[in-house]
Amino acid sequence: MIHVLGSDIAHHNPTVLRFFNDVLAAELPGRPLFWVVSAAPERLGTHPRLDVVAYPDRRALARALVARARRARGERFFLHGQFSPWIWLALLTGAVHGSQVLWHIWGADLYENVSGPRAWLAYSLRRAAHGRVGQVFGTRGDLAHYRRGHPGTPSQPLYFPTRMPDGDIRPAPAPSGRDPLTVVIGNSGDRGNRHVEALHAVRERFGPDTRVVIPFGYPPGNDGYARRVRAAAHRLFAPERVELLEETQDLDRYAATLARCDLGYFIFRRQQGIGTLCLLIRSHVPFVISPDNPFALDLAGQRIPFLLHGGDLDARAVARTRAGLAALSWDDISFAPHNCVAGWRRALTRGQTDAPR
Repeated sequence: MIHVLGSDIAHHNPTVLRFFNDVLAAELPGRPLFWVVSAAPERLGTHPRLDVVAYPDRRALARALVARARRARGERFFLHGQFSPWIWLALLTGAVHGSQVLWHIWGADLYENVSGPRAWLAYSLRRAAHGRVGQVFGTRGDLAHYRRGHPGTPSQPLYFPTRMPDGDIRPAPAPSGRDPLTVVIGNSGDRGNRHVEALHAVRERFGPDTRVVIPFGYPPGNDGYARRVRAAAHRLFAPERVELLEETQDLDRYAATLARCDLGYFIFRRQQGIGTLCLLIRSHVPFVISPDNPFALDLAGQRIPFLLHGGDLDARAVARTRAGLAALSWDDISFAPHNCVAGWRRALTRGQTDAPR
C-alpha cells in the first residue's frame, strides 16, 4: 500500500507523517511508504520509521501514481484527504481502478461551496470520481453526506490524528458573569469560517464590550481577506478588544490561547477544525457551530454539549454548556486522538490484506 498526501498542505501533512512514524509504524507490516507533494521536503520533518518520497507538485505525483497503478493493478493507494484534480481525473478515466483506492475524507474535498459554471463542472466531475473509490473513511457526518450520492461504497468511521499538547491542559476559570466574554472566532484565515458574519453575531448576542480573538495564521497569501476581517472587527468592537493572530502559533501556544477564551464561534458549513474543537473540549470551553456542520452528528453521538448559530445564545446558555463539558470524560470520546488509533489499525490492516477485485 502507498499512502498518498496529494497536495502540499503544511498544517496537515507533517501531522499525518508524525502519527504514522510515532504511533502506527510499529504495528504495521513492513515500513509504511508515503508519496507526498512538497515544495520544501525538509519542512516535513524526520521520520525514520517511514519511507517518504516527495514530489514537487500535484501533477508530478499523479503521473507517478497512474504509472504505478497501471503497472501493478494489485497496488493499493490510501488517499489521505485529496485536493488533487489530477488524481480524481485518473480515477474518472479508469487510469486508476477504483478497487485500488481507499480514501480518508478530510472534509473540504467533499463539499461544494463555490458557485458558477466552472465550479459546477468541476464539482460534477469530482462527485463522479468520488463514486469510483473502493472504500471511504471519515467522520460520521462526512460519511452521511457522502452516502447521499454513493450509498453502495463500503465506509468506516475514522478520525484525523489530531495533535494535542504533551502536558495536561488545565481548564481556565469559568467567567464570572460580570466581565465581558472572550470569544475565539474561526480556526484559521480560511474564508469558510465566515468571519464577518460571525463577528456580527457575536456583537448582537454578547455586546460591543466582548473581546474577540481571530486565528489567521494560514492559509498564506490571505492579506486582502485579513484586511476585510480586521476592518469589520474594528467597526463592531473597540480596536483594543480585537486580537487578530496573523502568525502561525505552535501547538502549546495555540492551546493556551484557546484555554483563555470563554467561547468558540465556528460557523463553517462543513466539517472543519476538529483539532480546535478537541482543544476547547479539553479546556471546557463551549463552542458554537453552524447547524449545517455535519460534525454535529459526531458531537451528538458522543453526547458532547454544543451551541448552534442562530439558536438561543446568551451568557446563561454558555455557562450551562461549560458545565456539561466539565462533566465529560475526555478518555471516552471516540474522536479524541488516543481513541482513534484502533480505527486506523483496522482500516490499514484490512487495506493491506484485502486484494482488489
